[in-house]
Amino acid sequence: MNYARLAWRDLRRNPLRLSLTVVAGAVGVMAFIFLRTVVDIFYSGAAVAQVDRLIVRNKVALTQPLPLSYFPRIAALPGVTAITHQSWFGGTISESQRDFFASLAIDPASFLKVYSEYTLPPEQLSAFQADPCGALIGRKLAQRYGWKEGDRVTMKSQIYPGEWTFNIRGIYDGTRPGVDTTALVFGYRCLNERLPENWKDQVGLYSVRVDDPARSAQVAAAIDGMFANSPYATLTESERAFQLGFVAMSSAILTAVKLVSNVILAIILLVIGNTIAMGVRERTRDIATLRAMGFRPFHVVMFVLVESAAIGVAAGVLGMFAAPPLLKGFMRVVESQFGPMAETVTRPQTLALAALAAVGMSLLAAVGPAVRSLRLPVAEGLRKVT
Repeated sequence: MNYARLAWRDLRRNPLRLSLTVVAGAVGVMAFIFLRTVVDIFYSGAAVAQVDRLIVRNKVALTQPLPLSYFPRIAALPGVTAITHQSWFGGTISESQRDFFASLAIDPASFLKVYSEYTLPPEQLSAFQADPCGALIGRKLAQRYGWKEGDRVTMKSQIYPGEWTFNIRGIYDGTRPGVDTTALVFGYRCLNERLPENWKDQVGLYSVRVDDPARSAQVAAAIDGMFANSPYATLTESERAFQLGFVAMSSAILTAVKLVSNVILAIILLVIGNTIAMGVRERTRDIATLRAMGFRPFHVVMFVLVESAAIGVAAGVLGMFAAPPLLKGFMRVVESQFGPMAETVTRPQTLALAALAAVGMSLLAAVGPAVRSLRLPVAEGLRKVT
């Protein structure tokens, strides 16, 4: 018995209802993918975090600085293979929020040794390291503003007074998808030389690379123990834990988004379930005829399940293909209002989960109509007038 052929024949009885159900299911799948991708964006920093990288910050708060003199002391510890520092600059090129992007003061000599996921031509790196006020910009940031090597960018900081002009010496790319290329980094020396004496020689945090990820906890304990009794005690944690600390600040929002994505699955269940239930009611006499001809209850159940699964597969496939371009279009609108954002990549796992959820909800929606069709007495079903 060809269940697929019978299911397709019955689905074509009402093409309009079938089309609307598939489109409604696809919209639900797209919404599910969209919301799950939003959650993934929040976790993107933790997802690309390196297991052999530690973050050293002030134990009191992230906003409190650390002395620059910690640099050689941390670098000399066993297990440390590279170290760099960075300080949040918080620069803007206008008063508009849409022109805000990440900007940091870094150590040009050591930054790429720790953050090897950023890459640029050697001649650009040399020019950046030779210019005290040189800057590197990410590829996505350069494309947004049309900046190129040799341009000068003037910014105002949210933290440091005055205007700051930087010379763009290079454009960096990411070595893998998901690497943020929306930031501007410049030499720490340019910042430090203009600061008041009580602000000089202080950095925001240190990034440390260890020779063996298994020894990360040991190295972290050694760093914190070294400065435990100093005025600037440290808190050292893995890069993943550091990134998840930012995610925790938005935990209520993420919980709400996840809840809504689950509600969407329930909506898909109701939409497809209603369509299948209507179809079964309309075919009550046909189902009773099959039973009278000797078809077993198993055959009737399979007939309803295949029909429902076909709707779920169609909705899932349509939603999977439509979601990524729509999401990219939405992110372009967001960027036009709030400035450049990190690259948005819809994970294959999210697409697969959405498709499986659509099929699963479809099969679940068919259970009720299938059971009701079995409970209907054959004689009563044959008497039903359609």
